This record gives sequence, C-alpha cells and structure tokens, in this order.
Amino acid sequence: MKALTDSFSRELGAFGAGVGAAAAAPGVGTATTLLAATAELAWFTGRAGDLVLTVAALHGRPAPTVDERRAWMLAVLIYGGSARDGFTKAINEANTGIATTPGSRLPLSTLQTVNRLLTPRLVKRYGTRRGAIALGTALPLGIGALVGGSANYLAVRALARHADEFFLRLPYSAIDTTAIDIGGVLPSGPSG
Repeated sequence: MKALTDSFSRELGAFGAGVGAAAAAPGVGTATTLLAATAELAWFTGRAGDLVLTVAALHGRPAPTVDERRAWMLAVLIYGGSARDGFTKAINEANTGIATTPGSRLPLSTLQTVNRLLTPRLVKRYGTRRGAIALGTALPLGIGALVGGSANYLAVRALARHADEFFLRLPYSAIDTTAIDIGGVLPSGPSG
C-alpha cells in the first residue's frame, strides 16, 4: 500500500507542480492557465479513481460492477475520512430499512439510487476543494507550482488512507443482482 501511495503521490504532485509552473511562465495568459487547471482537475480525478479501485482490489474486491465503482469513488472523493458513514447515510436515504452491516447484500437498484444522490454532492464538496487548489496553482512567481505540487501530493496521501479505511469496513458484502425491486411490492414466494 505504501509503494502504491508513494507512486501516485509523486505522479500527481509533479503534475500539479507543472500546472502551477505554467502559470509562472511569462506570456502564458489567464486562458491558458485556466485550461491547464481544468486538464489537471480531470487528470487528478481520473487517477484518484484508479487509486480508489486499486485499493479496493487490494481489499479483495477486484471486479466491482460499474455502479459499485461509481459509488465507491463518489463516497471516497466526497466524504474522505468519513466515506463509510456518508455512504451508509446515502444507502439509508435511498432505501430505508436496508441493512448495512458487514455481510449484507445491497440491491442493485439501491446502489443506483445512491449514485444519483451522491453525484450532485461531488460537485459541491469535491469540486470546491479542487477548485481552491486550481486557484492556488494560478498564483504567479512559482507559488502556484508549490501550491499545486504540495496540494496534490497531500491530497493523494489522504485519499489512499481514506480509501483504505473505507474498504476495511465497507458496509455491505456484495451487490444482490438477483433482487427484484418493483416499487414497494414484495415478490411472492414459490407457489406450491
């Protein structure tokens, strides 16, 4: 886990420093600086997703569904150190009464609802944090390089720690792909 975290930290720290250094270059301009910051946000977010999924695989979850990947990344990116609690709260908002104890199975429809609930929160919480870093990288005189590199380096280390904590205590064991969700109607048992 340490080697993984170190590798991602160095990569994304260097990328953030490079974006900040571009702001210090004479003649670059505001539009180019903003374009570089936008590209850095996209690259950081994509690599953050790679990190979260790699940590999931290290915790014995190597083949998640698309909905699981989305939910895990959203939970860790939005809630950080309290990802498990935020994720559990979203599950309860999506469908009260679902057990979120270790070993329970989560209906796919509930997970899809969780993703719809978490997506707008990503823009609000994660977007605000990354936006502040993007503004910091636009500072002139090399300060942006220091801000961008340091912020990314520290953010990746925290992200790896938060993902590790999340997967240590993931609030369900698997997606129940055989569950039938018919808007509150309970499926009937076998007729006999």
